[in-house]
Amino acid sequence: MKPLKIIKTSLKTIWYHPTEYIKSILFLQGIRLIVALPLITFLFYRILAASSLNGITETTIYTIFKHPWALFFLLLLALVSLFFIYYELGYYFLLAHFQQTKENYRFRDIIKKLNQKAKYFISFQLLFFFFYFILILPIASIGLNAALTENLRIPNFITDELAKSTSGMLLYLGVLVVLFYLSMRLIYTVPFFVIETNLTIWQAIKKSWNYSRLKLFKALFTLGLLILIHSLIVAFVLFISFLPLIVIEKILNGAAPVIAGITLTFIQWFLFIFYGLLQALLADALTHLAYPIAESSHFEINREQNPAFLFKPKRFMYWGVFAAFLGMSIVNTFSVSKVIYQPTTAIIAHRGYTAEGVENTISSLDAAARIGADYVEMDIQETKDHQFVVFHDSTLSRLSNRSERISDLTLAELQKIDVSSGGFTDKIPSFEDYIAAAKKDNIKLLVEIKLHGRESKDMEKNLVALLQKEKVTETYLVQSLDEATIKKVKKLDPVIKTGYLVALNIGNLPQISADFLVLEEFSFNTRLLEQARQQDKMVFVWTVNDEDLMRRYLALDVDGLITNYPSDAIGIRDSFDENKTFVERIEDLLN
Repeated sequence: MKPLKIIKTSLKTIWYHPTEYIKSILFLQGIRLIVALPLITFLFYRILAASSLNGITETTIYTIFKHPWALFFLLLLALVSLFFIYYELGYYFLLAHFQQTKENYRFRDIIKKLNQKAKYFISFQLLFFFFYFILILPIASIGLNAALTENLRIPNFITDELAKSTSGMLLYLGVLVVLFYLSMRLIYTVPFFVIETNLTIWQAIKKSWNYSRLKLFKALFTLGLLILIHSLIVAFVLFISFLPLIVIEKILNGAAPVIAGITLTFIQWFLFIFYGLLQALLADALTHLAYPIAESSHFEINREQNPAFLFKPKRFMYWGVFAAFLGMSIVNTFSVSKVIYQPTTAIIAHRGYTAEGVENTISSLDAAARIGADYVEMDIQETKDHQFVVFHDSTLSRLSNRSERISDLTLAELQKIDVSSGGFTDKIPSFEDYIAAAKKDNIKLLVEIKLHGRESKDMEKNLVALLQKEKVTETYLVQSLDEATIKKVKKLDPVIKTGYLVALNIGNLPQISADFLVLEEFSFNTRLLEQARQQDKMVFVWTVNDEDLMRRYLALDVDGLITNYPSDAIGIRDSFDENKTFVERIEDLLN
């Protein structure tokens, strides 16, 4: 069939069998919440216990591989995760297959077919699926992602750093293009594997590679158009949903909170169901692409309803749904009616305000002060002659197109070098000159100690002495990725507030002696924030560049927000307590 006919057929299939798909979504999400996530959480904490860890960071992750029981639970966790992902994805493909072939089927028939292939998860074939999934599926699924895969993404700080150089951006885009191409070539692996009884995982991978060779653009066009149609429907329904609230808020403001609570609940339920249906839509379309029907054939959609599929609705279930909707509406009414206070979050300009100057230069420092940032986060390194220079990278290549290392040059040599970025050019400043400029601008500094591996034994002592000489120990903050360095600074001068910078954290809050924790946005969650507050530790989040994320962290009132766009963050923070319409409040809660 042609792409447009496939899309039309997939949409009609869902339209004619809404109860089957809605019940499937509820069942799969229920299994996810009641069985999968608790089991995965249990296994993860068994890994921590076996490794004697409180949480996993980039410095402690290797500890797991030193403990046999931790490795055992890690492998078991991977197996369980893949097992549930296989069932969730495979379920929709088999449901689509049964609909397409007009076979009589029950829920148990789908599970039975999935169980028949589950044996491959306890054989060497598991390795093929594991590497296929890790490398390919997060991109190949194009909206078909199982709920368990939603956090499989590249952390923002990695993509942000790659984007700062032409070579890094080309590398990033090149890898994405290659992965996307592989994804599209192997996108039929799961439907082939679950539908064809005799295929192994490896055979399904090979068949998908061969089958997709001449059908790449057809699949891309079909799935892309289907996602676009789905997005337009979502946008239209959201627009219609807000209309009654907009009218009520103008003519009957007293009733607006209740209507807002009902509206928010409806939108939450709608998005939950409709994004679940997107998985089913794409599975149906992929099944038609994998097993095409000749254009000359007369294909009719099976319109026969199966009310007993999965379970037969009882009257008490409808009352239960109504009670759940009513309860959520009441809770949401209180949520949208809360008084909004302006956050006390400090806005920290990451390496200065780089929209008006080169990172880590006095120009970008001055620009950050002009727009009203609370702090400037900046990087220092020790030079060959044991002085301190303000620079991020260990080499000069990215900003000055030179190959020398910072540790191989003296401060005087570095200060003569031009650095360029974003159309701006400046000189590399010494730390002392940078402090002088910060004092003139009346802005505080968040000093990050960058280690290149050739530091002198008195590096921390010299740094503390400089901060004491400049009389900034009570106002400046000092952070580092190296906890030992931070401990030395704190021991030399307990007045200095120190922070431990964590690029990756999974599990509980790390046990730290520092005064604050600097979490990469990828690792942040509200549980860590609560644990930090219980321990009287401040929490900073880096690097937050998306406006929706800025609003989220400001709403949580984190202690510090490190961003490349401090002007935007300041604007959002300063307008946070302004009178907002209920539509705006709902939008904030949905984000």
